[in-house]
Amino acid sequence: MFANYYYDVILPVIPKGIYTYSFSREIQPGMRVKVSFGSRIEYGIVLRENISIDPQIRYKPVISVLDDYPVFSENYLKMILKMSRYYLNHEGITLKGIVARSLLASEKKDVESEIYNCSEYLKLTKIQDSIYKSITGIIDKGFSTNLLHGITGSGKTEIYIELIKECLKRDKQAFYIVPEISLTPQIVERLSKRLGFSVPVYHSRLTPKQKEKVFWGVNSGVFPLVIGARSTLFIPSKDIGLIIVDEEHESSFKQEEAPSYHLRDMAVMYGDILSIPVVLGSATPSLESYFNAVNGKYNYFYLNKRFNDKDLPHIDLLDMKNTDVLDNLLSTHLYDKIYEKINKGEQVLLLLNKKGYAKHLICKTCGKNLDCLNCSISLTYYKSSDVAKCSYCGERYRFFKCGECGGTDFLDFGHGTEKATEILEKLFGDVIVRLDTDAVTSHKKLSRILDDFYSGKYKIMVGTQLIAKGFNFPNVTLVGVINIDNLLALPDFRANERAYQLLNQVAGRAGRFIKEGEVLIQTYDPDMPVFQLLNKNSEEFYRFELNRRSELKYPPFSRILRITVSDTVDKKAKDMIDLIYDNLVKLNKDTDILGPSPASVFKIKNRYRYSLILKSNEVKHIQRSGHLANDIYTKYKKGNTRMKLDVDPYFFM
Repeated sequence: MFANYYYDVILPVIPKGIYTYSFSREIQPGMRVKVSFGSRIEYGIVLRENISIDPQIRYKPVISVLDDYPVFSENYLKMILKMSRYYLNHEGITLKGIVARSLLASEKKDVESEIYNCSEYLKLTKIQDSIYKSITGIIDKGFSTNLLHGITGSGKTEIYIELIKECLKRDKQAFYIVPEISLTPQIVERLSKRLGFSVPVYHSRLTPKQKEKVFWGVNSGVFPLVIGARSTLFIPSKDIGLIIVDEEHESSFKQEEAPSYHLRDMAVMYGDILSIPVVLGSATPSLESYFNAVNGKYNYFYLNKRFNDKDLPHIDLLDMKNTDVLDNLLSTHLYDKIYEKINKGEQVLLLLNKKGYAKHLICKTCGKNLDCLNCSISLTYYKSSDVAKCSYCGERYRFFKCGECGGTDFLDFGHGTEKATEILEKLFGDVIVRLDTDAVTSHKKLSRILDDFYSGKYKIMVGTQLIAKGFNFPNVTLVGVINIDNLLALPDFRANERAYQLLNQVAGRAGRFIKEGEVLIQTYDPDMPVFQLLNKNSEEFYRFELNRRSELKYPPFSRILRITVSDTVDKKAKDMIDLIYDNLVKLNKDTDILGPSPASVFKIKNRYRYSLILKSNEVKHIQRSGHLANDIYTKYKKGNTRMKLDVDPYFFM
């Protein structure tokens, strides 16, 4: 084939990502192509024409062009490049992390939108309507970020729906992004009833065929609205007019694997590129978003009343040092309250933020924890399947043997949701249902659990953070928090914030309708500041936490880069992190460097891990440090050593 043109193509490959290929005719940027890469076939996106080719290089030809028109817009390509620069990744890693290979290679599909019976209409309250009109007034005025801070049960979703309607009237598409697919069944039904068409859902648990249907339906403009998890943002759209990120504070919006992006921040960045409004919603906004709103970077809207004018439930603390405890799980006071509620025909939610049966298995002979052989972490025991499982590498152990003395007899310590369910069934009978990621193995099973609880088949739901999500259960009048102290003990500057958010979110499940709600929190340290601030105005918590962060120079008063080096040989990982540190110290006068030190979880999947944390007031200093670390790593890397750069990290274990 005679080449008249040369094109830079983004391929989802490591380490580089952009490679030049030849072709006999013009290809527009944003079209997908099939190419040969080494000995394999890859699919990529044409980025641009390359007019500065090297005559000494023999460029491989494009095998075929998959599209008649650009599937990925110029603005989408800008987003990929900007993401790559900010998160210190090559473009190939970014593409690999946001678009599945099956979608890059898929054939276009003709998709039809299903008509839904439009049977529901709700009138906005006065305060809802005021906020809706304020955001509608700027919907045609280009980019803006709008923080909707609405207490639990205040009706944020109703405002979203009306904004979506306005967007659709303008023949624009809307993206509605939620942190968990557990949130989608109830929301999808509400949206479909209100909008008159079946709203498509997009998330990682869909089959490739299901993903392709939504992908091409959105890309062609057939679906004017899509709701889903963080990958939803990266569906190439015909004409986006509005991006909504609900529960914007959720840490699950941060991706751990490269590219380690935060969905909320990428939604704001993409909105800026597209020149469209972005709405961030939460009952407990992240400190970063609240800070941006207070400082005028975001428009701020506050919904301080529930949709039915009911007050938020009062939160009471139970000091576990001064109370009798049943089965090392429930205080007698919480037990009495649960008994009272279910006798009245009401329902109870119990939060226990640990999965499994027991958090630790301890050898009866020598007293040592049963640890994972691959990771420096205790195994969690699951009685239902009689396995011990590692929460980091996923290894399952069916035959337990102490690594210290060889003993085979163990005691279990630390209640998980499985054990709590067993104890609660002994105390209250067969009225308990469990909700955690082990119980919810499919979308269908999740819907069944929620429907059964909603119908009253079960009186008590015990679960992990999943139960704190945006569920509406009219008959729930009591929320009990069995264990929260472990969350506050984590070595993480966001521990206070996460505990405050979780407690407020789960408390908001109580008394949302006619009946009054109560919230009881069991703790061994009721004097902790986060507990004292729960019943006060949220501004007091944000003021307290911002003052603390300011003193310690943590976000939002600084930017952070975490550098993690790992290797199957301890010394090789340590030598590399030390080398990176020595070079960073010479470069950085405007950056604080913490470490190097072993990571909190020192070994994962038989890899020893060391980390550095860099803090600076300026993004440019963080970027410069990251580039230097990458240069040192690339130059001196040997064998199995790996490095991860995490800009704006959320996970420090």
